[in-house]
Amino acid sequence: MKEVILLVDDEPNVLSALTRALNSNQYFDIVTANDGIQAIDLLKNTPNVALIISDYRMPGLDGVSFLIEAQDICPDATRMILSGVADLEMATNAINLGQIFRLLLKPCAPEIFLSSVKAGLRQYELMTSERDLLQNTLKGSIKILTDLLAAINPDSFSQSTRISVLTRKFATSLGLVNAWELELAGVLCRIGCVTVPPEVMDAWMKGRLLDDNQQHMIDSVGKVGHHLLRNIPRLEKIAEGILHQATPFKPVEQATSNTLKGSDIPLIGRILKIIIDYDRFLAIDPIPITALNRMLHQAYEYDLDLYKSFKEFIVSENEADKRPASKKESAITEVSIDEVKDGMVIMGNVFDKKGRLLIGSGTLVTDIIKLRLSNYNNIYGLDQTLLVRKAELPPQNINN
Repeated sequence: MKEVILLVDDEPNVLSALTRALNSNQYFDIVTANDGIQAIDLLKNTPNVALIISDYRMPGLDGVSFLIEAQDICPDATRMILSGVADLEMATNAINLGQIFRLLLKPCAPEIFLSSVKAGLRQYELMTSERDLLQNTLKGSIKILTDLLAAINPDSFSQSTRISVLTRKFATSLGLVNAWELELAGVLCRIGCVTVPPEVMDAWMKGRLLDDNQQHMIDSVGKVGHHLLRNIPRLEKIAEGILHQATPFKPVEQATSNTLKGSDIPLIGRILKIIIDYDRFLAIDPIPITALNRMLHQAYEYDLDLYKSFKEFIVSENEADKRPASKKESAITEVSIDEVKDGMVIMGNVFDKKGRLLIGSGTLVTDIIKLRLSNYNNIYGLDQTLLVRKAELPPQNINN
C-alpha cells in the first residue's frame, strides 16, 4: 500500500492547487480536510499516512494544535505547516510543540513545495526503516537470550515462561499502558540464572537452606540480567526493573544510600518481586492460596497495594479456571525427535539417559531446542518419549 499524504486547509482553492501539483508528480494517494477536526477523524481511519501538510490559521483548531494531536495518532508521519502568516511565536510553537519538519510560506513556489514533499516522504522512510530495524534487532536479541537460557538452564527457562504469562495477565488486569514491557521483563527476568549452578537454583526453588555463597549467587541473578540487557535499545527500563526483581519494599537492615526502597523501586521490579516469589512458593506447594499466605509472612518485602491486587487477580484466575472452557486446548501427543517442529510446546521435562535435564516442561520449540534434543539423543539417548502440544501463546508486542 502506498504512503498517504494528508492536506489540511480551510481554503478549497488552496487544496485544489496543492492536489494538482502532487498529482502532476504521481502522488496519487492524497486525502484532504477543510479543518483540523475533520483531519483528526481522517487520521484515525486512514492507514499509512506518511506526510501531513497543514495550514496554520483555521477555524476551530489551529495548525500547531492539530499537529500536536496528529503526532499522538501518527507518530511516524512527517509534519509540515504551509501558512500565509508567519511570526516568531507561531514558528517557535510549531517547532517546539508540533515538532514540524518544515515551515513553508504562502504563496509557495511549486518547485519548493514538491522538493519539500519529497524530503518529507524521505524522512518518513528513514523513521520507519529505523523503527523496523530496531524492532527486528530487538526481537533477534531476545530470541538469542531466551534460546540460550532454554539450552543452558531449562528449569529457569520454564520458570521464565510461567512468569511471563502471569506478568502479561496481571499487567492487563491493572490496565497498564505499557503492559508489553512487563511481559517482556517476565520473559527475560531469569536470564541471569545462566551463572547459577542448576543444583543451587533447584535448592532455592524448593525452599532449602542456602549457605552465604549460594545465597549470593541467587541474589546476583538480577544484577547479571541487568548487565546483559542494559545496552540493548528499548530495554533500558526493563533492565532496570530486572535489576530490582529481588529488592524488598521495606528493607529489614539499614539500607545504604544506593539502595532503593518503597515506591522508588521501579514498578516492573516491584511486580516481578511478587510474581517470582509466588511462582517459587507455588513450586513448593502447588496450592495458590497457600503460596499467597506464605508471602504474607514476609509482607514487608512487597508493595502491599500491588500484593492485594495480585491476590485478587489470582483468585479471579482460579475461579475462571473452574468454569467450562470455551475453547479446547490442542491435545497432547507423543512424537519422536524427528517429528518435533517449531510451534510445539514440550509438555513434560525431558532427560537424557544420564539423568540430565535437557528441556523443561512448557518450553516452546525453536531451532536451538531441536538441535539440543538431537545432539543429546545422538550421543546419550533420551530417557522417555516426547509429549508435545501445539503452541497457543500470544505474540509478544514490542511495537509500543
